[in-house]
Amino acid sequence: MSSASQTLWYKHPAKSYTEALPIGNGSLGAMVFGGVEDETVGLNLDTLWSGYARSYTVDDKRESFAETRRLTKEGKLLEAFDYATKHMTGDRCQAYLQLGRLKISSRVHICAKKYRRRLDLTTAVTDCAFETGDTEYTREAFASFPDKVIALKMTSQGKKKLDFTVTLNSDLRYDVSTDASTLTLSGLCPSAITETDGEPVIEYFDGEKRGIDFTCMFRVVTDGSVKTDKKHIHISEASEAMIYLTAESCFEDPHTAPCLSKKDHRGICAARLEAAVKKGYEAVKAEHIADYTQFYNRVTIDLGKGKKENVPTNRRLIEFLHNKRNDNDLYALLFNFGRYLTIAASREGSQPMNLQGIWTFTVLSPWNANYTTNINTEMNYWPTLVCSMPEMYQPLIKFMEELADEGRETAEKYYGARGFCCHHNTDLWRITTAAPGNPVWSFWPMAGAWLCRNLYEHYEYTGDTEYLKNTAYPIMREAALFCLDMLDEDEDGYLMITPSTSPENNFLIGREDCPISRTTYMTMGITRDLFKNTLTAAEILRIGDEVTEGIKAVYDKLLPYRVGSKGQLLEWYDEVKEAEPHHRHVSHLYSLFPADLINVRDTPELAAACRRTLELRGDGGTGWSLGWKINFWARLCDKDKVIKLINNQLRYIKPNARPGRGGTYPNMFDAHPPFQIDGNFGAVSGIAQALMQSYGNRIHILPALPDGWSTGHIHGLTAKGNVRVNIDWENGRLTRLTLKGKGKFEIIYGEKTVEVTLDGSEKEISI
Repeated sequence: MSSASQTLWYKHPAKSYTEALPIGNGSLGAMVFGGVEDETVGLNLDTLWSGYARSYTVDDKRESFAETRRLTKEGKLLEAFDYATKHMTGDRCQAYLQLGRLKISSRVHICAKKYRRRLDLTTAVTDCAFETGDTEYTREAFASFPDKVIALKMTSQGKKKLDFTVTLNSDLRYDVSTDASTLTLSGLCPSAITETDGEPVIEYFDGEKRGIDFTCMFRVVTDGSVKTDKKHIHISEASEAMIYLTAESCFEDPHTAPCLSKKDHRGICAARLEAAVKKGYEAVKAEHIADYTQFYNRVTIDLGKGKKENVPTNRRLIEFLHNKRNDNDLYALLFNFGRYLTIAASREGSQPMNLQGIWTFTVLSPWNANYTTNINTEMNYWPTLVCSMPEMYQPLIKFMEELADEGRETAEKYYGARGFCCHHNTDLWRITTAAPGNPVWSFWPMAGAWLCRNLYEHYEYTGDTEYLKNTAYPIMREAALFCLDMLDEDEDGYLMITPSTSPENNFLIGREDCPISRTTYMTMGITRDLFKNTLTAAEILRIGDEVTEGIKAVYDKLLPYRVGSKGQLLEWYDEVKEAEPHHRHVSHLYSLFPADLINVRDTPELAAACRRTLELRGDGGTGWSLGWKINFWARLCDKDKVIKLINNQLRYIKPNARPGRGGTYPNMFDAHPPFQIDGNFGAVSGIAQALMQSYGNRIHILPALPDGWSTGHIHGLTAKGNVRVNIDWENGRLTRLTLKGKGKFEIIYGEKTVEVTLDGSEKEISI
């Protein structure tokens, strides 16, 4: 791969968060600005959230749900909407918080020349270099997973020596102390954050409601002079200086109040720094690169001509915006950057990626930077398995186990149902109740069932039956129990979950918005998909019980898909007038993607209805919405629409743009706007789906290859069934295909289909 597809670089320091460069090791994250005289590194720790264990209540809403259902079945939808608004909402999620900022301030004037800063995706190291007079300055930084530290190295070559001050600060409650060459920030997260007129209301409590305590600590190693005062460390007369930084909190699990934690987070930080310093900078760096590249190097991509090694990334995006789209390496860069973000933000032992990965920048982030589970959390992990990184999936699996624990009470007290459920938002404490506010987003208990698709896909890609037996199936079974208990029969004898909403979208009754319908086709798609996967898993595990028998008894009675008067797949139970015909959510196409209940080969009429739905919805949208649409069009094998939607997602968005159409910021972060990381992962998944799809025992090769990507390769993707796939093509035609795995598969390329049996060795396939 060329450097233009694996390096972000710029000719000036970052002025805003969406120009800075992200590094991370799953738990620790940092945004590096690359300043000259004053450098800022925004710091994050994945367990820094407001709140405390069970900082919400699960009220008994069974009678309220029964009344909402009664009104809905009687066709009194606006009355049901009004009633649910008053009676079916719950508590606000807590917020993910920025830890603080590392500040490095030079004590001499520097007039920089020949400035350059980079993020090298092949090593996960960011650096910057510049000159002033007869001295060259360099800095580099990375976040090490093996050593659990962020390491920074500063050097000076020439007449002038390094002379700077370094400290830490935070918008949370904190104290700073110094000891020799070590500085320690001791902090406390709020017990609650609410919002009034767009401004955060921050509350700190004592006792059992005390928030999360944390420590952030760094140590300086230098060949120069070190002096300290109460809040700063001063380095002078140095040709090099290394800063090792780490952080840890008292958080242990979502069921334990922070005030009861016995975790020695300060001691953990001190031990990490001691080990890193003893090991030495170059050894820490080498182990970091070795750890990172074992995952990153599993996949390589080349999309052919259009290399831009000498054009800064921000300029490439601007040129791309102005129709100079001869930059195929920009597509590859988008793909590689998303894989990089996954490795940087989701590692074993970390929390799963939230709305901003791990890189929030304020106390009150957009949407609290929480886990929005009506699409965004799921989308974060769409490319992880197909891009051969199952290790990065572990935080999501643990997240699901914890949600299932919390969601049982919600299922019982909200709906009188067995099993578990979760609504559209959750947080570190795994809240599963409905959020406050409009039922258009809050009254939707299908998140647990949707996340079971992610859970099951880990088995589909890895073939790990022990995982399926001990982890995935028990959770899927409980989600299926919930859906079974929620089913209700209509006048035609069809079973459905009543009432239901289609996340964040309304239809019109007269001139009034209404989100509540008898059911919705997203809800039924999720239910059908969960039932199908649960039965398949039970068959693999040779399990038969009341749940499997219950699913078999109702499956053929589930409400079938319906096509509307415009040829579109219906979104709500009845064909109604949409309040926003171009709404960003396209939830009713869940069955097309991420599920595979609808596809062009087995259900061509329904696939055509999905196509018509997308045509009516349009090709615009927020960043994550564009990412989802890329995947839809790839599943419909429409190469022209795939490239159009990727191009739309690569629209240059100015760093401080107001909310509007989606695109890409100068640092390649997805622009909702504001910044949301899910669109990055949606784009990676969409590119992968355009080049290789797998469902059941089928592997579809180059199903939606854009004309502009006429020659190239993608090596190292994983197909379901744990098959490693290498694809090469020239002039738009497949030239080489190798597969490595075990089992019988159907390989599809264009109009051709071949059946192959794989024995575990790499095999070249002729097709």
